[in-house]
Amino acid sequence: MTEVFKQIFYRPYPDINPDTDMAVTLKHTPIWGNITSTIDWCEENYVQSSFIAEFCNTLSNMSYIFVSFYLFYTLKKIGITELRFKLTMLGLLLVGVGSAFFHMSLRYDCQLLDELPMIYITCIPCYSVICEPLLYYGRNKTKKYFEMLKTLQDKTNSHDVDNENSMLLPSGSNTNKVPRISKTYEHFVIYLFTGLSITMTIVYYFFLTDPIFHEICYGLLNFIIVYAAVRLTTNFIKESSIKKNLLKSSLMGVSLFGTGFLLWGLDRQFCGNFRTIRREYLKLPLGNILELHAWWHIFTGVGLYYMLTYLIFLRINLHNKIKGDVYYGSKYQMVWVGPFGLLPKLKNLSHKK
Repeated sequence: MTEVFKQIFYRPYPDINPDTDMAVTLKHTPIWGNITSTIDWCEENYVQSSFIAEFCNTLSNMSYIFVSFYLFYTLKKIGITELRFKLTMLGLLLVGVGSAFFHMSLRYDCQLLDELPMIYITCIPCYSVICEPLLYYGRNKTKKYFEMLKTLQDKTNSHDVDNENSMLLPSGSNTNKVPRISKTYEHFVIYLFTGLSITMTIVYYFFLTDPIFHEICYGLLNFIIVYAAVRLTTNFIKESSIKKNLLKSSLMGVSLFGTGFLLWGLDRQFCGNFRTIRREYLKLPLGNILELHAWWHIFTGVGLYYMLTYLIFLRINLHNKIKGDVYYGSKYQMVWVGPFGLLPKLKNLSHKK
């Protein structure tokens, strides 16, 4: 019985061939060909499968794929059809598939399928949050909306707009001055991020293959998204319960992303230590617990769910009171479900159950 237990839960890791950096149990050239990627993560290659180079790092990409499908389903269920959200979910799906192929093969062309879509998908919400107030103020119907607020203000002889209709006004807004934002700025932002994506693709493919270039760009784009989105929330959202839900979702998302990034860094800096612990003490399959890059995929996948839910709900609450907008006439709500009520979920209360 003890031997059977060891064969299942305490299997030794196969040795690694120092010339190929692959398990010696792999008696032939991998189906994907030799390793050509510019980065090789801490998980040892082909130790659990002769077809998958990094087993845990490959399977953990299911977190991105699951989140993309679930958010596609959520958007359809609650009736949100904006192209920006569809493209974002499609990009997240491509990241999951591309990353799985990269870790499965460790080929440089597949590495690009992993890393470049990360830039593409991040550019879309980055454009959205940067242009959000500009899109909001730049529409003709917004001018009519401000005129309506001014009429209500004059009728009540009050210096403040009523609570329900003031939700979309930034702090200190003057209804006598309607901000006029040219569409030129929005077009500039679109061209900027499109150019960034094209430039990143060309430079990363032909000239600068060091992953640090990609990591810096990806980090900066995520910082812009979080900073701009939180500014939008604090300046535009006035209802306390909605603001609380938005900030809670963003905090959870950033925390999960930060935890994933910490594990990502530890995996790179202390790889030798983790390999020793896995080989000498944990063995297979328990050693998979210390495949920290796989945990990066899981934590960031869940963190992206929180952040994308936050961005969708933020946009809803920036627009759902404006007559003629895509959300007019619908009442959306963020509810917290799951264990300890920690998982945000969007509902359209105008839909019949």
